[in-house]
Amino acid sequence: MSPSLMSSKQVVVVTGANSGVGLSIAQRLISKSIEKQRPLTLVMACRNLKKGKQAIDQICSTYPLSSQSICDVDLVEIDTSSVESVLNAAKEIQSRYSRLDRLFCNAGAMAIESLDFVGIFRGLLTHPIAFFESSEAMVQRRGLVTTDGLGLTFQTNVFGHYLLVHKLESLMEATGGARVIWTGSSASQLEFTRTDYQHVLGDKPYESSKYIVDQISVPMDQRLSQRGIRCFVAEPGNVCSNFLSGLNLLWLQVLIYLVFYFCRVVLGMARFTISPQSGCEACCYLSDADGNKELLDSRLKYYSQVSRWGKPSVAAVPLALNKNLSVFLVNKLDGLVQRFDKDDNQ
Repeated sequence: MSPSLMSSKQVVVVTGANSGVGLSIAQRLISKSIEKQRPLTLVMACRNLKKGKQAIDQICSTYPLSSQSICDVDLVEIDTSSVESVLNAAKEIQSRYSRLDRLFCNAGAMAIESLDFVGIFRGLLTHPIAFFESSEAMVQRRGLVTTDGLGLTFQTNVFGHYLLVHKLESLMEATGGARVIWTGSSASQLEFTRTDYQHVLGDKPYESSKYIVDQISVPMDQRLSQRGIRCFVAEPGNVCSNFLSGLNLLWLQVLIYLVFYFCRVVLGMARFTISPQSGCEACCYLSDADGNKELLDSRLKYYSQVSRWGKPSVAAVPLALNKNLSVFLVNKLDGLVQRFDKDDNQ
């Protein structure tokens, strides 16, 4: 491959790219690259390198790639629940690439302990549709803290990515026109509290973490845009993901599939995207859209949705922002960056 083609290749990093929405984003980007003959280096940033290699093999079996291909796929190890891992990944990305066009902050975790059968019964009786749009049925583990002393879900879903963005800002600024795209959640408005903003003691750490993503996205965009970088939030909709795989309840997964299809096909509820391939629509739209022509707005949350029969589309809805809370959260996150980023403190 010629040096000019290598230097013109877009470089895109996707965290959590070995499964679910992250893998679908990766597959879609490769497909678009080949279709439009647009040079691309896709960096799959994964916690589990074995699973990351399996995901790359899956991509290569669908889209045969070679040294002469217009696109290629690389693998970087990152565990967003570890400051050391994030800093090492950032250094590796900075050393291997001369540009960074897109950073998908997609990796996420929900530590499920069990099912709340009383809550399931109550939800089905009182608000069945809203119940299946939420995570009410799941009892999440409380009190989980990382080796860095932070809430596990908070660090995995929020701070690990926030630190990664901070470390890669200069690379994205040098590229010009770069974008940071967060994977959000419709469940993000539940259970947040300032006094336990990392939600170590609360019942809904996953929802709290996604609420934080919503609140910090606009101030992040305002700050990053001064360096030529934009920041947005995409919502995959209701996707049948692997969150429940640890419970080994096949009957529950089948039930969820059936209910989701009922909500979409019979009730016409567009947010039941079901498959990761449909769920990644908003993320890929934000990556590919012409910001000048389509007037992308960080104050909007971009939702993946589908027709009854699965045709994907994107809808934009204003974020429910609390400006005072946004300032509070950004200050907290910046304080953590100063605490953990030794390079900035030297």
